[in-house]
Amino acid sequence: MKRIIALTAAVLSFNALMAQEDSVVVAKVISEEPISGGTSEKSLSVGKVKFKPYGFVRNYFYYDSRQNIQSNAGLYNQIPKDESWNETHDEDLNDVSTANFLAITSRLGLDISGVRALNADLSAKFETDFCGFASSTTMLRIRQAYMKMKWQHNSILAGQAWHPMSGDLPDVLGLASGSPFQPFSRSPQIRYDYTVGKMRYTLAAIWQFQYKSVGPNGKSDEYQTKAIMPEFFIGLDYANEKGFQIGAGLDMLRLRPRTIMDFPYEKKIFVNDTTFNEDNSIAEVNEVEKTVTDTTKRVVKEYAFSVSPMMFINYKKDKFLLRWKGVFGQNTAHLNMMSGYGVVGFNEDGTRDYAPLRSFSTWLNLSYGSKVKGNLFLGYFNNFGARKAIVGDLYVNGASNIDYIWRVCPAITYNVNKLTLGLEYELTSVGYGTRNIFGEANADHTVANNRICAMIKYAW
Repeated sequence: MKRIIALTAAVLSFNALMAQEDSVVVAKVISEEPISGGTSEKSLSVGKVKFKPYGFVRNYFYYDSRQNIQSNAGLYNQIPKDESWNETHDEDLNDVSTANFLAITSRLGLDISGVRALNADLSAKFETDFCGFASSTTMLRIRQAYMKMKWQHNSILAGQAWHPMSGDLPDVLGLASGSPFQPFSRSPQIRYDYTVGKMRYTLAAIWQFQYKSVGPNGKSDEYQTKAIMPEFFIGLDYANEKGFQIGAGLDMLRLRPRTIMDFPYEKKIFVNDTTFNEDNSIAEVNEVEKTVTDTTKRVVKEYAFSVSPMMFINYKKDKFLLRWKGVFGQNTAHLNMMSGYGVVGFNEDGTRDYAPLRSFSTWLNLSYGSKVKGNLFLGYFNNFGARKAIVGDLYVNGASNIDYIWRVCPAITYNVNKLTLGLEYELTSVGYGTRNIFGEANADHTVANNRICAMIKYAW
């Protein structure tokens, strides 16, 4: 008993001593660090580790002239829904306006740096907001959470960060950041960058988490995890000191839509063969062996492959900024784009063949100003369908009968100190039609949505 009391006292004394030491360290570590723009931000250091908090409180008001494909309580807005006529065909049930005001995109983040290991500079980022993606739209969620090791020419990032296809987001007010024209995803990944001179080469292995592929069981990450192989991205870009940057990349995805199938087989059963007398009385009952067809569950190995190249250009000079991106997408549903894949063949062994839907999306973003900044976003999307006829199920994110989408989105923002006021108008038009056997639609009518978005944000 005495030994236990002595040990407890020693532990408490040690903890008290450490608490005193930590308080002394923290009291001395408030420092000023310059950031871009010539201002300075306070960072907290504990020993060699530096902590730099950041974030903002952001409030959105939006108005939509009709129902849309959207999420995050309407803040993440993509395209207007197709017409949905009532039985008498005199009223479109999706022609209903909505409006809302929310602050759930308010964000908290922490940058960590200042430590070296393995001759590399170590850093980390943790970032969260309140746009939960489960049954509640107001739960805390991880946006980014990664660590990074950086050498002179090489760096390795491990954790959840922006998908390489989602880099260079357009400068718009809407939470969707140009989606569905712009790939949009933050994903767990291991990314390697090699920089030499003005060139940077990128190789990444990526897994799905919040943004998922579509398949027989709806949206799920199981199609990738059961395919074992991660999604791969390779890219390169060139940037000079005059504000010009150009780059290209290639994204490769393998999915396993099904792992179990119903497989037919023949089995033998015994049935009673009864003979009757002339007076309908039973004369004889014999057991007869018969062969019947039944089904059993079998593990199936079948895969859906897709390859998506992209290219981008950035140019910045003084207060002017130009950004452009083009994506030839194949099955880019996991990037929050209007895409997917379908069954194009049935094999004798019970497996299926798949082909991705192909599309081309592009956008241009122009902005000018600092305190008062004007912005213009233009986007276009076209669905080309699959290379082969779809003879089975079609799995699509969004609507399956889209021919084209276009968007015009002007905005103006006023920035003073840490306060930003913004007003944005977004006109999105979709050409809907009848889908052919290749998954391509020929538009026979258009549906448009007018969105007005107002934002007020205080950042630190």
